[in-house]
Amino acid sequence: MADELKQVDGVRTELRSLRQQVQAGVVFQSLNTKIGDVLDNLPKNEATPVTLPDDDDGVKDLLQQLNQQVRATTLDSIQDDQLMQLINHLRSTDADVRDRGIYFFFNDALQQQILTEDQLRLSMNTLLQDRVLFSHITEPENDGIFGRSFAVMILSVLAYANRVDGHFLDAETVMRLVDQLATYIALENDTRGFVGKAGWAHAYTHIGNLLDELAESKVLTRADKVFLMIEILEKYRRLDTPLIFGESRRLAAYLSTVVNINDLYEQTFLQEWRQWRVRLSNTPQPEDEAGWTRLFNRSRLLSAMILRDDYPEAINNALNAEVDFLS
Repeated sequence: MADELKQVDGVRTELRSLRQQVQAGVVFQSLNTKIGDVLDNLPKNEATPVTLPDDDDGVKDLLQQLNQQVRATTLDSIQDDQLMQLINHLRSTDADVRDRGIYFFFNDALQQQILTEDQLRLSMNTLLQDRVLFSHITEPENDGIFGRSFAVMILSVLAYANRVDGHFLDAETVMRLVDQLATYIALENDTRGFVGKAGWAHAYTHIGNLLDELAESKVLTRADKVFLMIEILEKYRRLDTPLIFGESRRLAAYLSTVVNINDLYEQTFLQEWRQWRVRLSNTPQPEDEAGWTRLFNRSRLLSAMILRDDYPEAINNALNAEVDFLS
């Protein structure tokens, strides 16, 4: 794991340098190319065993107890060690524990203001750790996806709570969140949606959730929002496994949010989208599964954006001019 995290740090350093160049106005027109260079040279490692939490350590009883109290609105607080136990079990492959248990509890706990600001910060800082977000991320598809993806999901919930209710995060933590998300987007290649008995993985839906929250942030600079938008589009067009469980609809919703905020984002999106279309026009018809997958991933994203009908007129015109990709 130490070697993997060293590789992760190298990717993060490259992306951080690019973000700083965008913020300084040194890089803009060539940003997609420079991000693409990073994405085309990511580390890849052989599979190693994934260590999963022991779901028989009392977490099921804890969840039952907490959720009963939440439903009865009698839960006023939880202990830090209980909170950390829940966060640790986000790595579980049991959907009743991870998804229907811990994720649902976090939503309810935030609505009922059960967690203190210190506990919200503790949750954020724990989930932002490299060992949580990037566990086994450079390896072939593995069970580490559940912990990684649901860490991103809870981060999006915390970002929402910070924006709407609390403002419990300082600017430094928000910038760390951007750093970690940018690195995660670059490295995550597991596009699985619903995975057998383990339930939802859904990494790219969860990425969309967090991107949407950061698009609404008053702390992020325009440069950071442009960077994240270009990065997700460049990553999306390189994915050679299918996104077929609604991820395109979630990303279309995020893109609608960001391009409607400011003309800068609208024009940046249009430039990136048109360049993507030109690349396709200049590329021969795919002859392998990966090529066709990339093409149909784009078709699903295009369709999802057209169906929303809430993009600026110039973007709607550009999208509707591509009906040939919807066949």
